[in-house]
Amino acid sequence: MAQGKVSVAAQQTGSGAVKEVERSVLFIGEAPANNGQIQPINAQSDFDVLLGEPDSLLKTQIKAWLRNGDDLVSGYAISHGAGDNIHALIDEAMDQNISPELIIICSPVTGKAEVEAYQAKALEILSAHARFIRFLVAAPGLSGNQSWSELVTALKPLIDDVVADRVGVVPLLFGDELGGLVGRLCKRSVTIADSPMRTQTGAMSLMPLPTDKNGTPLTNSITAALDSARFSCTQFYADFDGVYFGDANLLDAEGGDYQKLENARIVDMAARQVRIKAIYEIKSRQLNNSPSGIAYGKRKLGKPLLDMSKSVNLGADKFPGLIDAPTDESIKLTFSNETTLQVTLKVKPIESPNTIIVGIMLDK
Repeated sequence: MAQGKVSVAAQQTGSGAVKEVERSVLFIGEAPANNGQIQPINAQSDFDVLLGEPDSLLKTQIKAWLRNGDDLVSGYAISHGAGDNIHALIDEAMDQNISPELIIICSPVTGKAEVEAYQAKALEILSAHARFIRFLVAAPGLSGNQSWSELVTALKPLIDDVVADRVGVVPLLFGDELGGLVGRLCKRSVTIADSPMRTQTGAMSLMPLPTDKNGTPLTNSITAALDSARFSCTQFYADFDGVYFGDANLLDAEGGDYQKLENARIVDMAARQVRIKAIYEIKSRQLNNSPSGIAYGKRKLGKPLLDMSKSVNLGADKFPGLIDAPTDESIKLTFSNETTLQVTLKVKPIESPNTIIVGIMLDK
């Protein structure tokens, strides 16, 4: 004998949206007000109230961020006094669940050890909090008694032989290009896969063109020398108005995959997305060492790559996705033992030219 019964349960599949970390930034720099406080900021913030009315290292970069970003930029700022422990401020932000894509250090580094310490901090954050964070760090600009060649010579030892794939260093030649670069990286009219070199993003809005002790203005010969030394710098185009940017260089080793920030950003995004998907699959019996279980795992863990590859049609033109469309070979699942699954993902960037060579001939 039996009676009919029906029970309905809503299943959790982990198919929902994941919090967007990309384009969220944390600025840290000297300012006279509210030292040590973590303050949310966006395009509508009153920085005279938050950071103090006088000009400061921090406010200078944040204003450039706003001018070169858009009305949707958002993030956090921590002001500090001279000599304060910046690493302790970063630790406090991490403990309060501040999870940015980029941490911006506005106080110029003065030695190689500082640059290496920021790489160590990024790896420490990755280990302790599973947060994929990159640092963009200021380097000194001209002092009053320097020529451009003397500045290049003084800057090179700061990063010579440094391997730090989570750190980029921006000399303050104009004085505010670090913030300008960050604004360019945060614009929503382009993707995180786009280089700040992209000229269609428009010219940069920076402080006036600087000159050295001899009255010589900044030229491409100086920025090219710094770029070849792995600094990230502005650049100009002859007979083409405006100030633009070069690549955002990271201090990866020679031949490394992460010498350019745009490649690092798409890999970090994929890592964040896949990590959440993987958490949902812990002890899911659907993910098992059988053909159907492996196919299930490829479908679930490969979804972030599919989403990142989606393109947008703009009239007759196609604006590509963040990465090339994944294939069946882009994700591999291997059970190394009964309880451990090894997942390998391949993220293929879509390359764009930074050198265009045109040949012109007569057609007679």
